[in-house]
Parts: sequence; C-alpha cells; structure tokens
Amino acid sequence: MSSRTSIRTLPKNLSIAIPASFIDVYSNLSQKTDQIGRIARAAAINRVSEILVFPDVSSKNQAPQRRLITRILEYLDTPQYLRKHLFGKHPDLRRVGLLPPLRTPHHPTEKRARKLSEGEIREGYVFRKDGKLVVDVGVEKPLPFLRPVSSRIPCRATVSITRNPYGMLTAQPATPPTPEVYWGYKVLDIKQPLSDFLKTNRVYDLIVATSRRAAQINEIWKELHSRWQKAKHVLVLFGSHNKGLGEILQQEGHQLDTLTDFQVNTVPNQGVETIRTAEAVFLSLSVFRLLEQRY
Repeated sequence: MSSRTSIRTLPKNLSIAIPASFIDVYSNLSQKTDQIGRIARAAAINRVSEILVFPDVSSKNQAPQRRLITRILEYLDTPQYLRKHLFGKHPDLRRVGLLPPLRTPHHPTEKRARKLSEGEIREGYVFRKDGKLVVDVGVEKPLPFLRPVSSRIPCRATVSITRNPYGMLTAQPATPPTPEVYWGYKVLDIKQPLSDFLKTNRVYDLIVATSRRAAQINEIWKELHSRWQKAKHVLVLFGSHNKGLGEILQQEGHQLDTLTDFQVNTVPNQGVETIRTAEAVFLSLSVFRLLEQRY
C-alpha cells in the first residue's frame, strides 16, 4: 500500500452558515454585492453544497439583509442563460455584473445545439410554447421536453440531452451527475434563531464553529480529522464582524459548546484585529479542505 496521502474520491456534503449582519459594515450595494460574491466564490471553490443565512441580531428585523444575501447567492449559482427566466430585473441585482462568474460544471459555456452531447446533463427552464412543453438549456432555441418534471410549469429542472428516433435533440428529466462533479450550492434562508435551528435539525452529523477564542486548529487537528473523515454531512458556522458565534448564541440563551461538536480557531496568531466574514469563509474552508485527505 502506498504511503502517500490520498484525496477522498467522493466529497461529503458540506454546508456553511453565515450571519445576516455580515453585510452591515458595508455602506452601499456595490460593496455588499462584492462581499456576497466572495462568499459564493469561496463556496464554489471548496465544493460547498449548502449555504445557510441566519439572523444574528435579535433586536432587529433582518429580513431585508437575508433576502439580499440569499437572492445574490442564488443568482450567482444560476447558469447565465436561466437568469432572465428566474430573476428578471431586480434592484438587489444592480451590481452583480461586477462579479466574476463561478464557472462551475453546471454553468456550461457552449451555446450551439449541434455541439451538445447525448446524455449531457444541464440545468434548464421548462415552459410551454405553442401549447407544447419545451426547455431552455442555453442553446439557440428551446428543446422539446419529453416528460413533465413537476406539476408547476414553468420551473427550473435538471435535464439530460437525448435524441428521438428521428435524430432530433430533445430533453428529459435527470438527476445531477455523480458526486465527483460539483453541481453548485443551495441557499437556505433561516428565519428562526440559530440556536433553535441547531437544536431541531438532525441533518448534520458534525457541526464545527469557527471562533477566535477557540482552540487553535493545530491543537485539535487529530480529533477533528478523525470526526471529519467519518461524517457524511458537515456544517461549519461563521460569526459576524462584531459578534462571535459565542455571543450570538449567548444572546439567545445558549452556550456555543452545547450546540456544536468543535470550536476552532482556523487563523492562529492573526495579524489583524478582526477577520471579516467573507475572509473567514475563504480562510477556514481552505484549511478544512485538508481534512478531506486520508493520512
């Protein structure tokens, strides 16, 4: 057996949770959009499957912040050719043109139907045209859609490119490719307090909180690595620019260590007073990627 480090073939489900207030430190929509875009890029680079946006200031209505963050994250994860169908023109999206594309596998750049491969998986928009079901998959014109995927039409759907007996391109419902192919992230707007969500949700078998006041990553690496390797769905929590996770949960009447499995400082001996949320997401996910390796 080789002694060299090997990478996991099938990545686990990885979710991150970010506070709604992280954009409050920025004064205008361009700055807020830029920071949300940085989180989207960090999530895509590190194969995050789910981004949770949670309220973290109990005395304030944070619905507008949550909606802005959620809308921009969902927009960036959506293939370019579907955005006109699903988002139209919205004031929250006025500055998204400044952000770099994610360029994930579900964002294909080929726009010519003759270049599509039979069996190719794409995201599409299913709608009715001239009384028939068709699907926009980003080529010159919509393709005939063979079977309804939902009772709600129009809708977004994952489809497979096929050919009918006459050689005409068509599409039918499909599932995303195998786990080796990263198919983007989902966004979940958490309306309830974070503590309530953590107490009632049983999806995650490992919850990791990032905190400047926690143990340094190198001090708990062995134990964390062992748990990470065994976990099927990991949730990583991030605090805001002015409140750590401990303070956020304390204001809700709970302690951080009772609702999470690990508390970890991923940037020991940091050279700045505070690390902002988008920076923390990039830095921490880069460190956690090493936990995917088997030693």
